[in-house]
Amino acid sequence: MAMKLEFHGGAGTVTGSHHVLDLGNKRIGIDAGMFQGNQELDGLNYRGYGHDVSKLESLILTHAHIDHTGRLPHLAKSGFAGPVYSTFATADLCDLMLKDSARIQADDAQRDMERSQERGGSGGRQQFSHPLLYTEQDVFSVMKRFKPLDYEKQFDLGGAKLTMHDAGHILGSAILEFDINGKKLVMSGDLGSTGTPIIRDPVIVPEADWLVIESTYGNKEHDNKGNRSERLFKVVKETIDLGGNVIIPAFAVGRVQELLYELNPYIESGKLPPIEVYIDSPMSISASEIYKRHPECFDAETNKLLQGGDHPLDFKGLRYSRSSDESRRINELKEPHIVLSASGMCTGGRILYHLEHNVSRKDSTILFVGYMAEGSLGRQLKDGAKKVHIHGKEFDVRARMETIDSYSAHADLPELVNWMKGFKRFPKKVFVVHGEGQALTNLAQVIRKQFGADVSIPAYGDSFELV
Repeated sequence: MAMKLEFHGGAGTVTGSHHVLDLGNKRIGIDAGMFQGNQELDGLNYRGYGHDVSKLESLILTHAHIDHTGRLPHLAKSGFAGPVYSTFATADLCDLMLKDSARIQADDAQRDMERSQERGGSGGRQQFSHPLLYTEQDVFSVMKRFKPLDYEKQFDLGGAKLTMHDAGHILGSAILEFDINGKKLVMSGDLGSTGTPIIRDPVIVPEADWLVIESTYGNKEHDNKGNRSERLFKVVKETIDLGGNVIIPAFAVGRVQELLYELNPYIESGKLPPIEVYIDSPMSISASEIYKRHPECFDAETNKLLQGGDHPLDFKGLRYSRSSDESRRINELKEPHIVLSASGMCTGGRILYHLEHNVSRKDSTILFVGYMAEGSLGRQLKDGAKKVHIHGKEFDVRARMETIDSYSAHADLPELVNWMKGFKRFPKKVFVVHGEGQALTNLAQVIRKQFGADVSIPAYGDSFELV
């Protein structure tokens, strides 16, 4: 029977990752991500999956970010009944992140209802822009199906053998290597940037017959990582000297922990004046606790610090805001401070309230340290919007906008190419996914020119035979 690879998300876009490996007598799902960005992308979350999910034998997760896992509970509600395989750290993070996603959906729906009631409704019928994909109970149900796997241990799926390698993207992220009757399919998931604090660099996979590779930064090179901590220090110091606040939209998992790691020496050494740093995200707080539980994912430098008694995720002045009341009190502070809050693309969560209070302040800085999807509020601000809408209100943008791209958890173009150079036997067929237009086409051209491979850029819903 012919094997096929189907692309039902993360194809032609960065978000919504969802693929299917069809072995002929068995269908295996890879990721079940949420589409994020503009309204058109958001609408794809409610259009189904493009295939009969009840026929999936199992689902494998590359890592815990919502654009790779955010529809998992909905997939289960839609008929998927099999086990979910991931690393141990990914399983822990999914429990946290999916519950948070369910709460955000519930909050958005509640806010829509209240606004509709304030406007008098529409003939007695409520119109919601944020219908619920799932609830916390749905998350609780699907988490029972997780079967965590160790890195570098082959697992027999029946018809294919799976090995997970460290992708170096976030804690627990994995490159998937399928051995199918001696033929190898490698799926990069999201590849990490080399030298990322705390976690290890991506593992080199020596051979593959087919490769699926991400392209988020397929046309870009990150800023010099060697000076990014100095740039962070400079932005913070300049803002504090002006009497303003530094607001950092950051993914709760990965980015927040990296920033704490790099702020730590400046605060402990006194190079920065005494300042309070707020982690305003229950998920970020819990994620940091999960990080501490998984030293098997740490790099040598982090383990050396821990052995010396210096925890890189803790320092004087670090504050955790667990409740909504604690979060609101941050915006009543008169003293300059730093806030790290989710969501990383400013698509929801507590970060929106901090933007409300700071986006029009000339002395404050909004610092972007990661990818902002097309159509997201973060992308609008990063691209220089003069006015933005937050929670239905319009704000003039007067705050200083700064970007340090070298904090991205994604490999840039040179790093993607260097990772692919690790193949002793280069794949005969490459599929480029998880990127926007220019990133996709540029990486595809580079692979064709440098490696001479047959390269395709799948569109949403495309299917390819693996021959």
